[in-house]
Amino acid sequence: MYSVGTFDLRSRVAVGFFVYIVDLLAFGAAPGTERCLTCHPKEVKAYAQSAMALALRQPISQPSGTFEHVYSQTTFRTYEDTAGLHQTLARHGEEAEQRIAYVIGSGSQALGYLVRIGDHLFQSPLCYYTQSRSWGMAPGYELDPRPDFSRPVPVACVLCHSGRANALAGAFNRYADRIFSDEGITCERCHGPSEQHLRRPVAGSIVNPRRLMGAPRDSICEQCHLAGEVRIANPGKKLADYVPGDVLEDTYTIYVRARPANGAIKVVSHAEQLALSTCARRSSGKLWCGGCHKPHETVNRKAEYFRERCLSCHGATLEKGHAAEGRDCVACHMARKPTSDGGHTIFTDHRIARHPEDAGQAGESGDLRAWREPAPEFRERNLGLALADFATQKKSASGMVEAFRLLHRVENDFSNDPAVLAAIGSLLFIAEDAAEAEKYYRKAVARKPDFAPYQVNLGAALLKEGKKSEAREWLEKSLRLDPVSEAGTQLLSRLFEELGEREKADALRTRYRQAMGYKR
Repeated sequence: MYSVGTFDLRSRVAVGFFVYIVDLLAFGAAPGTERCLTCHPKEVKAYAQSAMALALRQPISQPSGTFEHVYSQTTFRTYEDTAGLHQTLARHGEEAEQRIAYVIGSGSQALGYLVRIGDHLFQSPLCYYTQSRSWGMAPGYELDPRPDFSRPVPVACVLCHSGRANALAGAFNRYADRIFSDEGITCERCHGPSEQHLRRPVAGSIVNPRRLMGAPRDSICEQCHLAGEVRIANPGKKLADYVPGDVLEDTYTIYVRARPANGAIKVVSHAEQLALSTCARRSSGKLWCGGCHKPHETVNRKAEYFRERCLSCHGATLEKGHAAEGRDCVACHMARKPTSDGGHTIFTDHRIARHPEDAGQAGESGDLRAWREPAPEFRERNLGLALADFATQKKSASGMVEAFRLLHRVENDFSNDPAVLAAIGSLLFIAEDAAEAEKYYRKAVARKPDFAPYQVNLGAALLKEGKKSEAREWLEKSLRLDPVSEAGTQLLSRLFEELGEREKADALRTRYRQAMGYKR
């Protein structure tokens, strides 16, 4: 039995188990902010100091230090020399080292690190938490028994941290030689394409979020500030196809918990929190992110600034003492809390509780709901894919059964949709029906022949059926497309051993370990 493969490597894949199934790759062009500087110097210069503009950059003057991960007995070290910033790990006599290619995150909470291996990006397991000035494990690595530099970073992972990533079409975690044309987030992320405005620079020729209402306005913030539990792209779409001014559901659907947790907050759940607030629910859609936040301005005296924002609505109804000068509304009603998914970070709770205890305790629900429903023809398809991903994460048998029911029901309508075909195949694989899983994986590969993870999935199914010769063929194909696929390397090296080709197994593992920075 081949219990290892794409199905047991979830903790090592940043975007989740079904990243092999749901294609969330690549996004369109976005020129840098310099095109806006001539006419909007004040806004551009102020924005350049914002967290969004600094969300991804090359490493300059980064901290150095060491950190001991007790759980895995791994010692990490970060140091800088003339070649750049490096991170090393040492564990049970083995050592690895990588040069840091990019810093991810503005530093207001933490600094994460990306390494480049060939035309791939991978995440470092180490973070620097700026508020505590200490090193720690990056989110998701805390209980990893063998943390290393092998967590892939496809475009979906950097979409909200970069302006433009040059991903190779149809591939998983592969980029052009120049990975980022624009590193930090640019003006076009909120204002949309600028070509028409540059030709005719008048009001109305570019998106102004403040002039929008409802879903088109809110979608602009939600594209990065509402991760939900799962995001599912519509057929033929990619997450990056969203254009400001449209609604997100024209491109993809965000699924959140049907009963939202009321305790610890998530890093990227600001929009969901705000929607739960009494302020938003009673505002008839008028209260939105831009009512309080101004991305073109740097707020220095934050307590005073946000107090004025609160009093603009509540000033006439509060008793005089409660509205007195110097009071900090946010400190009481939007307390900062630890996050459930962000390592050692603390974020502002946007539920605007009347009393601190109104936040309640965390709740759990295995159910998902669409933040906003997609077009009717995609509803069962998108929900089925979301449930497949979410139920697999949570190891929910009932959730996987419901996901299979939904996807099987729409299968004929999406017979050429590789995401649907691969998801059905994976649910069958988990249910130990490798023969049926193989059929669906073959269909997915036929419709997306250059997507290496689908080939790994097919190889895994063939191995379970005992079809070693054909499994070898597909796994070798997958590694030609993606030479640093951890799942493909594990499966094929194990197969080589079973076939008595020990030297090939050792060579394959050695090649992979060297790519990952291991010294021996």
